[in-house]
Amino acid sequence: MTALPWLPIATDMGSYAQCWLDDLFVGACKNDIDLNLISLFRPADKVIERPNVDTLPVPLAHYRESLEEDEELELVYYRTSIAIIRDRLDVLGYRREPVESAFEEWIKREHQSTLASMEKYLHGDTETDARMAQHYCKIAEILSSLTTRTWIESLKTIHADGLKPNQFGRYEGPHADTIVGYMLSNEWYGFPGHDLFVPLRLAIEACENGQSLIYDVTDLVWSDYFDAGTDLVQYGIDAMAADYSTKAKTVVLTEGKTDAWILRESLTLLYPHLQDYFSFLDFESSGFGGGVGNLTNVVKAFAGSGIVNNVIALFDNDTAAAAAFRTLEAISLPANIAIVRLPPLALLSNYPTLGPSGALALDVNGIAASIELYLGEDVLRDSSGELTPVQWTGYDKTLNRYQGEVLDKCRLQDRFKAKLARPPSTDSPAWEALKNVLNTLFSAFSERNRTAILHSVSEYYDEDV
Repeated sequence: MTALPWLPIATDMGSYAQCWLDDLFVGACKNDIDLNLISLFRPADKVIERPNVDTLPVPLAHYRESLEEDEELELVYYRTSIAIIRDRLDVLGYRREPVESAFEEWIKREHQSTLASMEKYLHGDTETDARMAQHYCKIAEILSSLTTRTWIESLKTIHADGLKPNQFGRYEGPHADTIVGYMLSNEWYGFPGHDLFVPLRLAIEACENGQSLIYDVTDLVWSDYFDAGTDLVQYGIDAMAADYSTKAKTVVLTEGKTDAWILRESLTLLYPHLQDYFSFLDFESSGFGGGVGNLTNVVKAFAGSGIVNNVIALFDNDTAAAAAFRTLEAISLPANIAIVRLPPLALLSNYPTLGPSGALALDVNGIAASIELYLGEDVLRDSSGELTPVQWTGYDKTLNRYQGEVLDKCRLQDRFKAKLARPPSTDSPAWEALKNVLNTLFSAFSERNRTAILHSVSEYYDEDV
């Protein structure tokens, strides 16, 4: 099941959408866009331009002759930074660790398939059988040493030396019969699977953060497969209805409208390139009541409704949330619904509290941590530098723990509004707690996604048996 030879960029065989990491060609899709790849871009990433033909970047240089012949032609492509693409892939579950596991599983299964093919030809008695057995023997030897590390290092060599994939099949050159030669002889640099997010996520590791991912659709537009003005991102979303739960927006449910507002504003400021991947429940227009009890009921309702979006129910990190978790543990939730809590914070492990015994510093993680305690120390500290204390409000007998609530919530929210109006640098420690909260959302489906990515390998090869 060796990958097909690398396809030429533009021949009379068809038109191509081409994926580049700056001047490193990654792969192509014939006569259409790749729905997964286009999902990594937003409409604002689209570029339609008539460039200076004398300064065309490498990915667009092959259009020079056509542009010189027709002054009305424009190039159409999507472009954004590698750092943004990495974040978007991570949100979709393609973090480095599961991707490395999936890549090596794909290679292992491809190696087994190649050995089976070699074995079949070894039993033949013709000259062709002997040549084919030798061919598969060489491939099997290369695959036996192909790992994520050797693949990334070989890709760096290809990039640094300006090597190009062979348009007509087997690469012939100084790297023949090596990992580099094998990668140059196959589509997507020898990755044998159908999930192109896997090699793309690894290819990013071979490049610098300052580089860009370019998805060039000019050839498709010039060939009238698409109009230049078509929103290909929306086209991709519409076409992926069958895979809707993974690629559509993740719905985030919170305990109240303030939580939703804080998270929405923080996401827009800290990770603007990820905001289109999430949708927060609109309390104002829906008339939905806040509180841990209502959130629990909505989770139950969604569990029985057959909703196809991924849904994250984000609870506070307090006693009431712990009680709600007990209730929801008795329910069989579908795989696309995740229930999570605000993460523990070091600041909250020794935090001022007020109770019957007076003022006392205690660990309020798990018993009194609402979203206001994650707004940053610059918000939590008053003009005298003192942290706004938590006050104990009740006792839960089933859990044997108190419930607390930070004082002056409205004042803290006002301070946060002022912080948003003149925000400190997004690299400032003032945002660390909210980044932890957002990363909790980003990783809510990590294990499920990892399982799905690895399962696709077995599914592909078992189907072929």
